[in-house]
Amino acid sequence: MLSGMLCLLFNKYVKVQRFIAVAGSLLAFVFAVMLVSVIDRLDTVVMQLGGWEAPFGITLFVDRLAALLLCITALLALAVSVFSFAEDVLSSRKKRIGFYPAFLFMLAGISGAFLTGDLFNLYVWFEVMLISSFVLITLGSKKDQLQGGIKYVVINFVASSFLLLAIGILYGTTGNTNLAALSESLRDPSLKAITQLAAVLLLVSFGIKSALFPFYFWLPSSYHTPPIAITAIIAGLLTKVGVYTLIRTFTLLFPLQQHHLIQQLILVLSCITMIIGVLGAINQQDIRKILAFNLISKIGFMVFGLAVYTPIAICGAIFYMLHHILVKTNLFFVAGIIGKIAGSYEVKKIKGLYDHFSLLSFLFMILSLTLVGIPPFSGFWGKFMLVDAGLKVKEYLPISIMLVTSLLTLYSMMLIWKKCFLSEYAKEKQQLPLERVYVKKHYHMYLASVFLLLITLWISFSPTWLIDYTRKAAEQVLQPANYINAVLKK
Repeated sequence: MLSGMLCLLFNKYVKVQRFIAVAGSLLAFVFAVMLVSVIDRLDTVVMQLGGWEAPFGITLFVDRLAALLLCITALLALAVSVFSFAEDVLSSRKKRIGFYPAFLFMLAGISGAFLTGDLFNLYVWFEVMLISSFVLITLGSKKDQLQGGIKYVVINFVASSFLLLAIGILYGTTGNTNLAALSESLRDPSLKAITQLAAVLLLVSFGIKSALFPFYFWLPSSYHTPPIAITAIIAGLLTKVGVYTLIRTFTLLFPLQQHHLIQQLILVLSCITMIIGVLGAINQQDIRKILAFNLISKIGFMVFGLAVYTPIAICGAIFYMLHHILVKTNLFFVAGIIGKIAGSYEVKKIKGLYDHFSLLSFLFMILSLTLVGIPPFSGFWGKFMLVDAGLKVKEYLPISIMLVTSLLTLYSMMLIWKKCFLSEYAKEKQQLPLERVYVKKHYHMYLASVFLLLITLWISFSPTWLIDYTRKAAEQVLQPANYINAVLKK
């Protein structure tokens, strides 16, 4: 947030804003890594802003899940800041009129959502995210951007309205919006009807935020309209905030072992989300839309882990979320490079990339295999834990849907590979630049992509430490008593 305010002070100096964005992101990443280390020793860290004790003040709470997501948010902020240096990714005008401040304020909103221990302040951070991301999507004011931005903001305002309704009901009933205090109050059997109503309202609100079926339609309509640097960060992070709030809500406020009907509803929605997403992907011709629909299907994977509601399932959902944030952001980076080389994102208009761009071909193929979950890449480890958890509770149909979805995801990515990379191009119609010249000219784009790929390969070939950390994170979120005791100091 401080970095965003500093960028506003230097709104006419793009190079100064670049430096502030990179420096702020780097500092945030360093502090997030330190926080992950601290949480590994202390389990939780609680801060009561202004000295007001919970449940009266504003509570900030960090456990292993929040710390991991803060860390990866700052990591992506750093990568996107570097990627956006390339002049043809964002025009200088867009950078001057507010890209960096809006980008940094959106990241502040995302971080605040991961940190907050209060339902009303979660709404506040959602609005910070919504306003900032709306500015980013519509930056440049092209017709398709405005259309996509309007769809995005309207459906997210609806989500915020459902959230406010739930907050009003819960506050009117219990007198609290603090998550820990609410968790205690909602144990009262006499509040069962109110509890179920609030749970459904929050499921709708967070389902919209995460693009869960049937609330997903805004995502493919808006994600392909802004410049690719903006799409990459929005696709990588915003829906994961929705998944995070679903996990936090239905483990802390409405534990699913006590709400079996909602648990079954979430399970059904996750399966339909997988199917709808991947079927949408194989019917698209725009690379950005293919990636957007594949994103929707993978949201189903994560929510499936919540629906199974066992430690290994939640562990798999968290691991898969972290993997997907890295890979999906990087795939949009690669899509941006393809779009700049070919001048189009339509697969039928792009040809001959394999013969001329070996590094780009390598990046796309490795990321595609990782997205699908081919062993030993990171997607495999998260999917393996989810499948294992599903088999243990005998959810055979959802597991079958998940595996079929993976095959269809591979099919959709290999269609891009076949049409854009392996096909030959007509020299008289399309003149591709030399790779060494292009890489030299746009090294920022490649640098950001290779950086995220190295992180992805690290957790792919050395996943033990992250699996162990996410296992502990899953055990934490499934024990709400620890959260309550830490916040209320019991």
